[in-house]
Amino acid sequence: MNKLVGVDIGSTSVRAVEVAGVDVKGYALISRIGISPLPQGAVVAGRVRSAKDVSVALVRALRAAGLPRHGFVLGMTSPDLALTTMVMPATVRASEREGSIRAMGRPLGTTFSLEESRIATYLAGTTTTQEGLTMSTIGVAAALEEDVKALQEVCELARCAPRAIDLSAAGLLRSLIRVNAVSGEVGTIVDVGATKTMVATRQGMYMRSLRTTVGAGDEVTRAISAVTRESFEEAEQQKYTMRLTANRAGVAAGYGSDDDAYALSQRRSPVDSAFSGAVDMLVDAIAQSVEADAANFGSMSQRVTLTGGTALLNGFKSRLQQRLGIPVSTGRPWADIERSRRNAAFFKDGKIDPRFLVVLSCATGLALWKERS
Repeated sequence: MNKLVGVDIGSTSVRAVEVAGVDVKGYALISRIGISPLPQGAVVAGRVRSAKDVSVALVRALRAAGLPRHGFVLGMTSPDLALTTMVMPATVRASEREGSIRAMGRPLGTTFSLEESRIATYLAGTTTTQEGLTMSTIGVAAALEEDVKALQEVCELARCAPRAIDLSAAGLLRSLIRVNAVSGEVGTIVDVGATKTMVATRQGMYMRSLRTTVGAGDEVTRAISAVTRESFEEAEQQKYTMRLTANRAGVAAGYGSDDDAYALSQRRSPVDSAFSGAVDMLVDAIAQSVEADAANFGSMSQRVTLTGGTALLNGFKSRLQQRLGIPVSTGRPWADIERSRRNAAFFKDGKIDPRFLVVLSCATGLALWKERS
């Protein structure tokens, strides 16, 4: 039996986890953990820029966890990903779906052609027509071929052999969400990292839209650094000590006049204004993705679940909730870390450090991957 191992390649580190199993409450038990930092720029917005650096970090993460170099599920994130559904006769076998899709000639992504796509499919449901024909609703995920090849190059350099490459968004969905199998609830997961923001909206347990954009926490750090003239590393540390005010930049509390709003903005220090302004741009981009999904599918998300390091900024959750007008919460993965000497560093005062659980959310969900028909 293959070990349940997931590997998440982020912008700042590679994270590998082994899951020993899932308990009756639905919590995954993380038994082994390996985290290896990445040089800045090695991965940007999910795209591998330096296969050599990433391969070294991958080997180190697996070694730190005491895990083999084969049999893991590797996550993939990229600005060039597309999700859609298609209806096909149930007689079309799983092995025949890709050929049928390519024969249709229908573009799957807006930024890349069908010829440039790597395609994966899964069965999302079945229906019976009035004529008695059984039809299958097929979920289709398409990625840019060169992005998949970049991950394969990393694995070749590391002499690693994953058993599957899965969407990182799907890993987060498995890790953060537990809903009834027939639930029609619409919800959105927002992963705000260092160099990318991923917005995945689901209906029940199936993703219906996915958008990854370049730019996230590092843009906030650079805004602070531009004002303070500090190094990027110093500004990064300062970022997590700052707090966003309850109101967006230039908006006064209550029903004050424009003069009140101006006075409020004048009371902010230049660094506070830079911090708040950069976050507002990020919040607006997230909100626009959520609203675009609602316009396309005719139903608004009922709630947003936040994850990623930048989502932990003081006041970020409240700012996004204010912008969207729907409940926003910080996601805690349905997972626990096994108490052992190996995992001692991930506990604080006898309790699991919640920051590590956030960092490990995606890798945990990837470990729970199961091949679907």
